[in-house]
Amino acid sequence: MEVEEETVEVDCDLCGERNRQVLFVKEGFPRCRCTNCGLVYVSPRLKRHLELQKHYGTGTMGEERLTPQQVKRLKRAVAGIEPWRQLNRFLDIGPGRGWYLSATAEAGWETWAVEINSRALSYLKKLVSSHIIAAPAEEFESQENFFDVVRLFDVIEHLTSPRRVVERIFRSLRPGGLLELSTTNFASLSMMINGPQWMYLNGTDHIILFDQHTMNRLLTQVGFQNIQISTRDFHLKRRFYHPERELPPGSTILRPFRKLIDETIFLTAYGHQLLVRAIKPSA
Repeated sequence: MEVEEETVEVDCDLCGERNRQVLFVKEGFPRCRCTNCGLVYVSPRLKRHLELQKHYGTGTMGEERLTPQQVKRLKRAVAGIEPWRQLNRFLDIGPGRGWYLSATAEAGWETWAVEINSRALSYLKKLVSSHIIAAPAEEFESQENFFDVVRLFDVIEHLTSPRRVVERIFRSLRPGGLLELSTTNFASLSMMINGPQWMYLNGTDHIILFDQHTMNRLLTQVGFQNIQISTRDFHLKRRFYHPERELPPGSTILRPFRKLIDETIFLTAYGHQLLVRAIKPSA
């Protein structure tokens, strides 16, 4: 006999309003849009959402191994945060296998990680030398003005309260510090084409979905400035989301057209992924 999961109604995490419009229901979970600010979220959602994250993961674990091209991109990304190095402290929230965390450590940063998933924690302990905080992102504590850079990649869509986490990040960054963030884009061309079958509409996992407007509103309300938001990537046929699946090396099928596709998507702002940089104002 199946036991029905207990669910809980939630208000909009961005503006606190309760009024919402149900866009569609998938796998028993309504996707709602706040009628006040436009944020898309799941309500009702599973009451034990954090417990599921701890045991079953908050998304794909990332590549089991990196291609030479991916290694080059990783090194370029780490070089891109070098101008913010003052205190020499870097925090990665939800680092997965820890590839980026390892690269920053190799570049001489003092690295910190916040992770709740037991599987990810086992990888981090093997791969990197880092200060590891085994706690939900919503609950991690840090000294004020402690980090130069905080990274939050492919995590915010899993959080019960993105606003609370971004507020904690803001407090933990030094004045002039950098937040780097990525998440799926609900206003993407991929979502428009696939509709409810879009692979990232997983009600037990992806419970809050941003677009450029709602992301900018969140960061502005918390106090960030110099907010830069761009988009990238286009997924058409990948309709099914597998939280624990290992990702294979990048497909070669669209490689001849990848540069053109990426440039077009970047210009239209309809890419599958939001890429965000935001600065904590200097004192």
